[in-house]
Amino acid sequence: MLNVFFRALILYAIVFVVIRLMGKRELSKVQPFELAIIIVISDLASAPMSSRGISLLDGIIPIITLLIAYIIFTLVIQSSNKVQDVVCGTISPIIKDGKILEDEFKRLQYTIPDLMSQLRECNIFMIQDVKYAIVETNGNLSVIKKSDKMAKMPLNIIEDGKVSEINTKILNISNEEVQEILKKENLKLEDILVGTIDDKSNFIYQLKQEVSGS
Repeated sequence: MLNVFFRALILYAIVFVVIRLMGKRELSKVQPFELAIIIVISDLASAPMSSRGISLLDGIIPIITLLIAYIIFTLVIQSSNKVQDVVCGTISPIIKDGKILEDEFKRLQYTIPDLMSQLRECNIFMIQDVKYAIVETNGNLSVIKKSDKMAKMPLNIIEDGKVSEINTKILNISNEEVQEILKKENLKLEDILVGTIDDKSNFIYQLKQEVSGS
């Protein structure tokens, strides 16, 4: 009995550390590949925790292996916007100027009750009150109301030194226009941590290493 107690404590501590090393995101905001790893880790930990016939190492080694795989996978995703889009998905506009964008609506396999439920969570009860709404990669709905007096949804066109092709497409901005913006501001793409087009079409940016952690 005491052996099972200590095995459970050890495995719990290892799983806790691994989940913490994966970041501070809320569980509801994790990406599908992150959720898959969390589920597998919990399954790997439960077997040696409850069965004395399975050695502790048989549970620990696969968990550590998944953590290493997660770190490598994350680095690969961060190195390429296209890989990130394939693995994590992309944001999808679903409402514009009070009208449902039916192509995206059908592609995402939404129903009207699904959409209304998410709108009500944002204290919106009529689709016609929405200026712009996008479905995030984790399924959450981000909404700008007409009463917010914003001309359009502010989006990042540059993230970590790379152009966001999805966001520029939504904003109808070409790569040539992005380069023109950078030239006007005398900036290099690789130097920008985040560059945003706000609701008034202004370009707002932060350079890498601009703000220290202290």
